[in-house]
Amino acid sequence: MPKALGLSMTENSRVDDLSEKERRVFEIRAIALYALLIDDTDFKAFRYFAELKSLSSPRMRGEWLEARIATCIAGRIRPAIVVRTIKQLRNFRDSRGEIERFVAFEDLLKSGLGEERLTSHGFRPQSFADMDHSPIWDRIGEHMGFLTRQGYEVFLNSGTLLGVVRDGRLIDHDDDIDLAIILHAESAETAAQEWSALRSTMREAGILVEEQMMSDAIFKLTGHGDVKFDLFPAWFEGDRFFVYPHTFGDLTRDDVLPLSKCPKTGHYIPADSEKMLANNYGTEWRTPDPYFKFPWNAAKRKFKTFLAGLK
Repeated sequence: MPKALGLSMTENSRVDDLSEKERRVFEIRAIALYALLIDDTDFKAFRYFAELKSLSSPRMRGEWLEARIATCIAGRIRPAIVVRTIKQLRNFRDSRGEIERFVAFEDLLKSGLGEERLTSHGFRPQSFADMDHSPIWDRIGEHMGFLTRQGYEVFLNSGTLLGVVRDGRLIDHDDDIDLAIILHAESAETAAQEWSALRSTMREAGILVEEQMMSDAIFKLTGHGDVKFDLFPAWFEGDRFFVYPHTFGDLTRDDVLPLSKCPKTGHYIPADSEKMLANNYGTEWRTPDPYFKFPWNAAKRKFKTFLAGLK
């Protein structure tokens, strides 16, 4: 039995010392891994997920994280939580000099997923690694062209920007497109008003997919196949530049304008794209991380004025 699937000799030697709750973590972990790898018939993912919330303990940190991850993947639930929890597990194992245990567990997860791809947005049959990118870039050009004709400047944003700058292509483990539009507004309040008005314009043009929108702050545009397109608002306040949700006045006008054409795609990107990427993803942005998770709660607090003004 692989070490990642069962208990190590060290763990077995102390099983008798575990509390009832700690034993239960091991049980759920084993049940979930069995469902993931062998037979998921009648697996109650939501029930185990809820039960695990009351079972966390410092001594069982690694096992609890693995139980939560396996439960979610076996039941194909909570993909964003899975991505975040896998990163927590990797950091935990690394801090204890046990990175090989993480790698073995990660291999089990990949085996259980089979041909499916895990992203923050869901369990998908494909990611960009499996797709023809040409029609996706064509659709990007259509949306950027429309918005440009409305008098706006638009650029590749977030993961899409990261892919073209770092890899010269869309990121293999990603599955959606990110664009940003520079509004004419000069404050968070007026940006919210303009953003709301733009929603009507895009609705009338037939390029807004409102049923997919989880937030009024991010517009969902018509995509290509299963690929979804996100449009994010940006604006200047004096010399300071804002892009919801990742840049809160951290960049200057000269960091952004004039937009330049990406040599790989021909689409517009910020003047200093590397500075924007470092601000968004941290100084290690050049190192691919399939488990990167954006700090949404902190971002929403920063942009509370803009978000409160949406209607």
